[in-house]
Amino acid sequence: MRINKLVFKNIASYKGEYEINFDISVLKRSGIFLISGSTGAGKSTILDCITLALYARVYRLDKNIADSISKGFDSAYVKLTFTVSEKVYESFIELTIRQKETPKSMVLSCISDGNLIETKENVLAYIKSLCRLDFEQFCQTVILPQGNFQEFLTSKPKNKTAIIDNIFNLKKYDDIEIFLKKELELTKFNIEKLKFLDTEEKNRFSINKKRLNELTDFLSSIDVEDVRENLDNVYKLIIICEKIIKSNQNYLDIRHRIDNLELELSLKIGGKKRLDHEYTLQKELQSELDKKMEFYNSDNFLDLKHFVKKQSELLNDKNRFLLEFLSIQRNLEELKYLDLDSFNFDYVKKLYYENVVLYEMDFDEEAYDRLLVKEKQLEEQKNKLLVEQRKKNVEIKSITTEKTKFDFDKYIYYEALKLLKGFYEELILRYKNRLELLLKSNDSSSSKVTDINIKIGLYEEFLEYLNSNKQSVQRDIENLKHHQSAYKVYQGKEKLKINNLNALLEINSKIQILQSKLDALKLDILHNKENKIRWEGCILNFKKNNAEILKRIGKNLFHKYIDYSDKDSVLIFESKLKEVANLRLMLNDLNSKISLKKTEIKENLDKIKNLLSSTNLKISLSDPDLLESEFKKILSSKRDIENDHVKLKLSLDSISNAKLKLESQIEIMRQTILGFEIELKDELANFNSSFLDFKSLMINDHCIKDSIFLVNFLNPSKNSLKHFVDLKSDFMSQIEILSKSISRYEATFSSLQALKAELDVQELNLENIKHELSNVSERNDKLDILKKVVTVSPSLKYYVQSFLIDEILIISNKKYLNIILPDFELELNTDSKDFNFLIRSKKDGNMTRSVKTLSGGEKFLVSLSLSLALSDMIRDSELKMEAFFLDEGFGNLDEETLKMVIPKISDLQRVDGRQIGIISHVSYLKEEIKTQIVVSKISSISNITIESF
Repeated sequence: MRINKLVFKNIASYKGEYEINFDISVLKRSGIFLISGSTGAGKSTILDCITLALYARVYRLDKNIADSISKGFDSAYVKLTFTVSEKVYESFIELTIRQKETPKSMVLSCISDGNLIETKENVLAYIKSLCRLDFEQFCQTVILPQGNFQEFLTSKPKNKTAIIDNIFNLKKYDDIEIFLKKELELTKFNIEKLKFLDTEEKNRFSINKKRLNELTDFLSSIDVEDVRENLDNVYKLIIICEKIIKSNQNYLDIRHRIDNLELELSLKIGGKKRLDHEYTLQKELQSELDKKMEFYNSDNFLDLKHFVKKQSELLNDKNRFLLEFLSIQRNLEELKYLDLDSFNFDYVKKLYYENVVLYEMDFDEEAYDRLLVKEKQLEEQKNKLLVEQRKKNVEIKSITTEKTKFDFDKYIYYEALKLLKGFYEELILRYKNRLELLLKSNDSSSSKVTDINIKIGLYEEFLEYLNSNKQSVQRDIENLKHHQSAYKVYQGKEKLKINNLNALLEINSKIQILQSKLDALKLDILHNKENKIRWEGCILNFKKNNAEILKRIGKNLFHKYIDYSDKDSVLIFESKLKEVANLRLMLNDLNSKISLKKTEIKENLDKIKNLLSSTNLKISLSDPDLLESEFKKILSSKRDIENDHVKLKLSLDSISNAKLKLESQIEIMRQTILGFEIELKDELANFNSSFLDFKSLMINDHCIKDSIFLVNFLNPSKNSLKHFVDLKSDFMSQIEILSKSISRYEATFSSLQALKAELDVQELNLENIKHELSNVSERNDKLDILKKVVTVSPSLKYYVQSFLIDEILIISNKKYLNIILPDFELELNTDSKDFNFLIRSKKDGNMTRSVKTLSGGEKFLVSLSLSLALSDMIRDSELKMEAFFLDEGFGNLDEETLKMVIPKISDLQRVDGRQIGIISHVSYLKEEIKTQIVVSKISSISNITIESF
């Protein structure tokens, strides 16, 4: 793993965005570089950004990552580019002050293949799978923060083995142990399962063997061929029996048909005799009607019919002329009061068309009234709003003029004191905890008692000073507490003033809207008022013209022809005036036509009287108008005689057709009876032939004894039919019994064959189970041996861990301690199975002691050599950690030791190309390491520059 580039914004004292490119030529060439700056400048924040981007955690802040956001900002972010296994990744994390422990967003993208992983959980899981280190292990092997540098040296054995397991992927040994355990459980389960299957299969085999013997005994007890032969004979008897039943049924059906036809034939002959008698009677009635029809077909009756018709036409013409005459008289009647010679119709017409124009003009008075009502309503609303406006102005004026006594500076001072009190409480709690830790360490350790007692005294004095300051602040808070309620009153008045101003603004806007509506409405009312005045003038002219027209044409003609909604009415009146002369001529002409028609009617009536005198018809001529109705009665009697004659003719035709139909039916029925008698003889012959065949088969079979088979000839009857139907039913029941016997035999035989096949399969299964049980037992024995080898203490994994830790100690001793601390050598405590480190001191006669007894400088150098050795091991493993960052620790070394250590670290970096970053403010390191990332802090804001001296 190698760090390529770091970009961050608003982290701790870094306000704004910063970028550190570790791949630039200056840093890449040097390999080892110094992150320098004064205490508190923000050097360690760079390492915090790296752990934030990878693990969403900061070592110094534990899980409260939101505390790393710069003061005065709501959000921050970090973007880290790094390389693992030749693939380039970019991790992005965004923080917000509203989420203390959880980032707002976290994304990991692989620049090499374009894959994208979102959500904190997925990103952290993927990064852990890439680095194979969790946050604590990463801080012990790659980035060593302040106070954490020596943890790997002094950590518990369990933590050491966890780091080794993750870095060198020793989980596979746990997987082997789990695999062996699961496989052993599985093989034991399989052995039990196979034994159970073997027992079950043997039980089923013995049951099936017993069943096979039972089936064999049953099959040997049945003669199936004899049963099949009996079944064939019964089928033959059923076929012959069905023929006999069919012939018997046919014979009875034909006999029944012949009887029915003979009965029907006798009825048909009787019906024919009745039709002959009816035909004779109808012929006599027809001759009587023919005599009556001779008069109605004579010439005299036809002439009479013609003159009566003509008389009716003449009367109709006369009446029509009279109606026309009366109509013309009525038309002239309505104009009799007009002086047609001096009447000026054009003047009347002119007045009429003027009134038509005036009539079409209209004015909506209701709409005008509605506008006036609406104007009044808007005026009332406006007055109400003006009253509210005056009230609000008075309220605002009273609030503005009222003096409020409130010291805002003292209120700010009061709030600052509350914050200071919280700060003092936090400091007191922190230093109390540290004092308790010092007191506990003073009880448990006798070394450096004097230094600890001095620190305890200082902490106690500082705590006393803090408590005194806190009490003083508390007193000031109590004295100024009344300013809080005064501030609430001040806030309430300001809020009331703002609310009143907003309400006044809203009222003013409403008044403006109402005024604009009123202006538009008044303009509308003015326009409507002008229209009303014009409309009233038009009404006066209309009434004047109307009176003049009424005066000139009269009331009746006015109501009939003067209609202003229908302009055609006056045109009708005009055309009527033009037709007066024509109507007078038509009246004289109609008078002469009526006189002529009266003469023709009188002559035609005389002719009718002459014809009636020569016939026997009696028609009254006293009223000529009733002549036609009297003659219609005579014509009605004629039509009745004609209808009777037609009905009689149809009846005779119907009787003739019925006679012919009956005669043909009688002949057909006689022929049908002869045909049925022939069929009857054939069916009798078929019946007796089948009966003889049935009798011979029954005698040969000896299966049924019956008295009916003692005769040689048998007539078909209902009794014989019933007898053979019963016989067929008996045969069918025998078929069912015999078929069941055969089916049972065949089913048993099939079961026998299937059972034999199943027994063969069961024998094979027993052999397979026996063979598989042997294999599984053998595998169980081998797995049991492997488990004893792998899991028995000490385990295989323990040996691998021991080997790796020994290898790390060898590298640390030979490559690093031998140079920087040649008098010391790291080794394991062999008296314990735990991985506890001891230090062997050559200058003390090769005595071994705990690493906890090392001084501060010695512990730093031993920890550095151990960390570098572990880093070498990682670089040689699959993980290949190429980055190594060290935060502080060099301040505990004297200048001579530094002169020895730093060149050695530089030499090691040049050999293996490792990326090493050291964070320190030590002056010697600034002079010795030429490539530096310089962190400066001006007015609480940090800045970064990269320099190469």
